[in-house]
Amino acid sequence: MTAYDIYTRVLSISGHLNIGEDTVEHQMILERMPDIINQICLDLKIPQIKGLSDDMSISSVQADALCYGTAMLLAVSESESEKNQLFTQIYNAKRAAVLSSKETVKDTIPSVNLWG
Repeated sequence: MTAYDIYTRVLSISGHLNIGEDTVEHQMILERMPDIINQICLDLKIPQIKGLSDDMSISSVQADALCYGTAMLLAVSESESEKNQLFTQIYNAKRAAVLSSKETVKDTIPSVNLWG
């Protein structure tokens, strides 16, 4: 999955998908998107991107949270308060799932070499 895939999904869920690619509004969103994605990446503790063509090695749970968090910030920047409230609620639930994931820890007994 690339950052561009995240971008197109964000446009889809936020209702901006039908913006023509040659419009000023689309270009403004496109230019801001890496910064918006990176803000959520920081919050979710996942690697940041340099551009929309960057590959993102993240789980589907992380991708979901990233999309809704990005949509939340996009709604704020576009002054869409009702969408922002909805995306904030969804993002907070998905964020909790990402940040509470437990990793498997291998149980080992430390060894000590007494003879050298």
